[in-house]
Amino acid sequence: MSNALAKVCITILALWSLTTLALAQDDQTDTPVLIDRDAQGNVVTRENVAGFGEKGQLAISTDATLELSRRTQSHTKAVTTLSLFPAADYFIIKNVSLGGVVGVGYSKVGRDHSNTFRIGPRVGYNLSLSGLLSVWPKLGFSYSHTKTDTSATTTRKNDAIQLNIFVPVMLHPAPHFFAGFGPFLDTDLSGDYKATTWGFRLTIGGWV
Repeated sequence: MSNALAKVCITILALWSLTTLALAQDDQTDTPVLIDRDAQGNVVTRENVAGFGEKGQLAISTDATLELSRRTQSHTKAVTTLSLFPAADYFIIKNVSLGGVVGVGYSKVGRDHSNTFRIGPRVGYNLSLSGLLSVWPKLGFSYSHTKTDTSATTTRKNDAIQLNIFVPVMLHPAPHFFAGFGPFLDTDLSGDYKATTWGFRLTIGGWV
């Protein structure tokens, strides 16, 4: 599948997910509430049983990447990958988040190996469906720097600006914890060696 077709498929799927979930939200007649205590210890009620997406919350997650793997296959070079790209998002107002991702990655194919550094901001909007479900689409841009050392004793560097889209359907089984799954698209907008990655991603995290 070409990169262009992949982008179209991911975009259509993301838009379909947002439209379907938004319509489901409009059909709700009862607003779920969360029984909680405020800073003074008084019992209060809040919209959204899960309590997720309230102003002032900080969410920490692994939806960028958290991977440690090694793949071997007959007649091919072994591939080793180690990456850690945690993400943080702060809700500036109810359901509207600003955040970003920063991290490093390492990969080795045969005797060739590369190191990657990535950082960038993003914005998101949490659409509450019920006390257990929501959808949290996020759009961001990131800068990445990759240095590759080859077996031919040459070094190749690549700097790129990347567009990042992630539309997970979120599950809130308990306060301060969430898990989600949905389509993502990461595509280079600049750089000498442009690449596009798309598929589905799992996110796990919590909020305070």
